Amino acid sequence: MNLTAVDSADPDLADTAKKLNEQGLTIVDRTAIVRHICQRFRFSDDLFDGLIFARATKAIIRAISRPIDVTASPALDRIGIDFLRIDMANPRMTTSAAMTWARYAQQNAVDTTAQQCEAFLGRKRFCVNDTQLDTCTGRGFVFIRHYGHGLGVGFLESTRRSDDNFRRVRSMYPRAYAADLENTSPFGNPL
Repeated sequence: MNLTAVDSADPDLADTAKKLNEQGLTIVDRTAIVRHICQRFRFSDDLFDGLIFARATKAIIRAISRPIDVTASPALDRIGIDFLRIDMANPRMTTSAAMTWARYAQQNAVDTTAQQCEAFLGRKRFCVNDTQLDTCTGRGFVFIRHYGHGLGVGFLESTRRSDDNFRRVRSMYPRAYAADLENTSPFGNPL
């Protein structure tokens, strides 16, 4: 994804750009970011209107809501939410972004059963049926939801049926967040 820094001479962003630069963040042009995610997940065009996008690291773009108060006391550890990983061929939304915005996705979102939810949170592959893929456009990153609430991002591995007549989703849930499902499920039920 080709991202360019926003011209800090823009009067609307000049003060904000200066404050963010002091925090090590560079505002980037939102056009490519919004186009990419709105095409993949068919979000409403105005969903991200109140946000500024800034490069936090070589790999991460953050979404920051306006107005920005970097003088908050106590000092902020972080400004904004990690939003998009751009260090890969197909940029993907982060888990925290999926938890925040997956409920608004109109395509490429998989609503899971309790058993699939457990597999996802345990970083395991799980099978999905045709009905669950009604909104999916094909192989690639999908939002994983449970009762409409965003859990994170998965990877729909194939649009072809496997031998057991199902399609598989690979969990992209972070290892650091992964539930220990050794003896109990995330729903408190013994396994």
